[in-house]
Amino acid sequence: MNIFDTDTLVQLVPNLKTSQNWLLDRFFPNTVTSDTEFVSIDVDVGLRRMAPFCSPLVEGKLVESRRYQTNTFKPAYIKDKRAPDLRKPVRRQIGERIGGEYTAAEREMINIQFEMADQVDILNRRLEWMAGQALQSATVTISGEGYETTVVDFGRDSALSIALSGTDQWPTSIAAGTTNTQPSDDIEIWQTLFLQKSGANATDLVFTPKAWRAFRLDTTIKDNAITFPALSPFGNQIDAGPRIEKGAVYKGRWGNFDLWLYNDWFLDATGVEQPMLADGAVIMSGAALMGTRAFGAILDPEFNYGPLAFAPKTWVMPDPAQRYLMMQSSPIVIPSRVNAALCAKVV
Repeated sequence: MNIFDTDTLVQLVPNLKTSQNWLLDRFFPNTVTSDTEFVSIDVDVGLRRMAPFCSPLVEGKLVESRRYQTNTFKPAYIKDKRAPDLRKPVRRQIGERIGGEYTAAEREMINIQFEMADQVDILNRRLEWMAGQALQSATVTISGEGYETTVVDFGRDSALSIALSGTDQWPTSIAAGTTNTQPSDDIEIWQTLFLQKSGANATDLVFTPKAWRAFRLDTTIKDNAITFPALSPFGNQIDAGPRIEKGAVYKGRWGNFDLWLYNDWFLDATGVEQPMLADGAVIMSGAALMGTRAFGAILDPEFNYGPLAFAPKTWVMPDPAQRYLMMQSSPIVIPSRVNAALCAKVV
């Protein structure tokens, strides 16, 4: 740039493709750190037993005490290590006035802050991805350099993973004058299955875009919650208009359910952008899932092998001079009451 030219920085355009934690905040609100490599949960095993009949003239029948089980998981490990360009502190930073306004030391601190914020951002996206996997299949596949591919299976009942095919899929169009009740009929069946398998009430339906468009075509829903919501004695009211937000947008109330339309994406191992929830899916769940974000111990003596969710560190190599940044974490996202989530591929 010619030093005699005048130039003005008009504005900084920030990145809007940052992570969001809607699935985590809605279904996995609890956070626990462990001082070991493992995390465990105790599950009170629920069986619908009945007391046995017995004559008053004979010895009482021994009944087994209610059982509980302990599920133990070993979280994956994350080490996000970076070596920022050594020349950044002597060059203009993003958003800095043309010609410069900071000292080199100030620019170095700004750059460290920028890199660490990005480390936290992509770690949060990984946690959101784990939450999506846990809700969809109740499994999380962990693979990485020096890490043998491992599938963490939380053990959800297979009946709660539904894949409709052929004519059983939700219609994506209906002819004028015809009726379509398939989405509401299926959800009635699934909520009963959900109650049977978990003992819990489902309170949330999370739709992907294709599933939402198909759901809206249900003529019974259209009549009692979209076209004539004021006439519904049950408070059914669905927002059928286009509306989108990062994460999920609230689309109304229907029966026992809060309705959500979810959108987010991530880059897979090949660099291809994929939806966080497979398009065409519906998630049925609620607070009864008791989801937990668990973090194992940080395997680093500088942190005393302590229980931390995020462990940032930085150091400088002397020759050639190079600053390094590293963010360590050992996370796993656990659906504690695993049967309190149902996933259906409907389109």
